Amino acid sequence: MAAFKYSIFTIRKDLRFVLFLLILLLFSSKSFGQQIPVLEKKVSISAKNEPLETFLRRLSQETGTVFSYSSSAINVDSNVTADFSNKPLREVLETVLEGKVDIKQKGVYVILTPKPDSSKDLVISGYVVDEGTGKPVRDATVYDPITLKSSLTDEFGYFQLSVKNPAEDLKLVINSQSYTDTLLIDEKQSTFQKILLKTKEVDFEEVGKSIAEPIKDFWVWTKKSVAFTNMDNMSDTLHRGFQVSLIPFFGTNKKLSGSVVNDFSFNILGGFSGGTDKLELGGMFNLNRGNVKSVQAAGILNQVSGTVQGLQMAGMFNVVLDSVNAAQVAGLVNFNTGNVKGFQMAGLMNVGTSNFQGFQLAGLANYINRDVDGVQIAGLLNIGRNVKGTQIGLFNYADSIQGVQLGFFNFVRKGYHQVEIGADEMLPLNVSLRSGTRAFYTMLFAGIRTDNADSTTWAFGYGIGTSPSLGKKTHLNIELSTQQMNKGYVSALNLVNRLYIGMEFRLANKIHFYAGPSLNLRVFDSSYDDHPPLFTYTNPNIISESSYPSENIATQLWFGGRAGFRFF
Repeated sequence: MAAFKYSIFTIRKDLRFVLFLLILLLFSSKSFGQQIPVLEKKVSISAKNEPLETFLRRLSQETGTVFSYSSSAINVDSNVTADFSNKPLREVLETVLEGKVDIKQKGVYVILTPKPDSSKDLVISGYVVDEGTGKPVRDATVYDPITLKSSLTDEFGYFQLSVKNPAEDLKLVINSQSYTDTLLIDEKQSTFQKILLKTKEVDFEEVGKSIAEPIKDFWVWTKKSVAFTNMDNMSDTLHRGFQVSLIPFFGTNKKLSGSVVNDFSFNILGGFSGGTDKLELGGMFNLNRGNVKSVQAAGILNQVSGTVQGLQMAGMFNVVLDSVNAAQVAGLVNFNTGNVKGFQMAGLMNVGTSNFQGFQLAGLANYINRDVDGVQIAGLLNIGRNVKGTQIGLFNYADSIQGVQLGFFNFVRKGYHQVEIGADEMLPLNVSLRSGTRAFYTMLFAGIRTDNADSTTWAFGYGIGTSPSLGKKTHLNIELSTQQMNKGYVSALNLVNRLYIGMEFRLANKIHFYAGPSLNLRVFDSSYDDHPPLFTYTNPNIISESSYPSENIATQLWFGGRAGFRFF
């Protein structure tokens, strides 16, 4: 165990060493940025009826490259009309040279030579990018399913593939983890391609349909009955003011009940009708072929194949296969396949495969496969696609959100995600995962400090924060957090609660530096004598100390600070 601590967690007790590591990380990130290959440099340039030679000269000045070519082999008098914004140099050259030129890099030189005119040998190159973000997709497999020749994209999404004796409608398959497989059919046999990949998504709508199917066929046995045959034969809908039934087709509407819409419907055990206009009560279940208005209540199940307007209550399940404009209350589950507008409350889950507008409250989870406009509150989990409003739960998920998520862990697929590495006055190494939106995010973090050969101080914690923008590259951070500090095992209460206000500066794409002061309040068990020391390589002044002997609790207050880097 001691060897493991030495090999993994040996950290100098000197703040200067920590700062040295941070500075080294900064310079290494900058030097990495300088190692971008010439052909991958981004360029913005436009031309209108400009000679190719003049265009290449301007492009050379713009990118700091030297083009080497023979004017006898390349028609430099041809005109260029194009507009490029933040495109790789390679893509610019492939476009203006119409894929007829081999492009090779050697240092700062870019060598341009005519491609051999051969129909038996075709070299295809290009970029594979994420359709949603436009970012390059690394390690995607591009292959010819006939010859099985393949190529992997590099860190810039670039690939090159040689195909012998290509078919007239050349087919390339592109596979990448987390993306849907893509088939490219190139009838013109273009030598340069830009391929867009779509992100894989779990098809919750299909999951919803699989849930709905057994409910829709709950009374499939009726299809063999005379009553169901009558319903199929009748195109007209009958109307009655009142009906009573014991079970489906055994009541005042007899075997025509599936074709009758009632104002008032009372089902002793359960009933089946063409719809309800005012009130329906069922001892166990209510089944409706058409629409329901006003009030519907059942001891176990309400199932409606049409729309619902008003109030729907069930001891266990409400199931609606069309739109809802109502309040739904269920002991276990509200399930809908159409759009919902209104209020939903369920002891277990609210599930919808279409859009939702209103207020959802569930003991366990709320799930909407489409857009949410309103509020979702659940004991465990809220899921929505495009959320406009609020999600409150232990875990919250959205593809995108205009609003706020309040929970232990929040995740917005198109939102705010950062990994933080830094130091504070207590621990020289802290790692944090921040997720949510800049308006409101959550933090899970841990830190470590090796005090001596036999003692390691470590901490884990949780926090919340907001990060308003102060400029194009600058944000303010306001954060509240709490962390438990331990020596070895978690042995006694030793919480450090922190208010942090700092600044975040973007140094490069997906690399940020942060720093700022903090106000810290330690709350600890005063009866325990083996707490780890708060500070070893710094010595901030404790500005206030209090003790509560009757509770075996003591507190300390001091000012501190944090600094480090954030990525993504």
